[in-house]
Amino acid sequence: MSHARARQAIEVKLMAWATARPIRVANFEQGFEAGPDDIYLRAFLLPASTTCSYLGGEAYEYTGVYQVSIICPAGQVLAAAETLVGELSSLFRVDSELSRNGFEGMIVEPVEQGPTITESATYTVPASFTYRGIADQPPAGA
Repeated sequence: MSHARARQAIEVKLMAWATARPIRVANFEQGFEAGPDDIYLRAFLLPASTTCSYLGGEAYEYTGVYQVSIICPAGQVLAAAETLVGELSSLFRVDSELSRNGFEGMIVEPVEQGPTITESATYTVPASFTYRGIADQPPAGA
């Protein structure tokens, strides 16, 4: 379950940054309702296949994409979201370390802005980056 530890390592950095701004992060584990003029974030981990390149299966390699969607009210200038993408690029720079409870990894591809998705009341600007790391194999039965 080291994808979970990678997610936790990323979310610790993301939450500290968002709290300092302040900008809210919608979390599926808690209730969230955005105000009509709020800019907020939704974050998702998109894990790739786990691999093992080590004899004896001593460690697993974990790779995935972490996406941060910036949701803005319709009518808000696109530059507001683009500024946040720039800040996320600085926060999650290539070769930034990720460490959490036996998972050791790093950001391996830069933050990239995706296409803007428009809806009637909001628009979303996705930004994502790739992580990679290793962790000891979990004990049998864990």
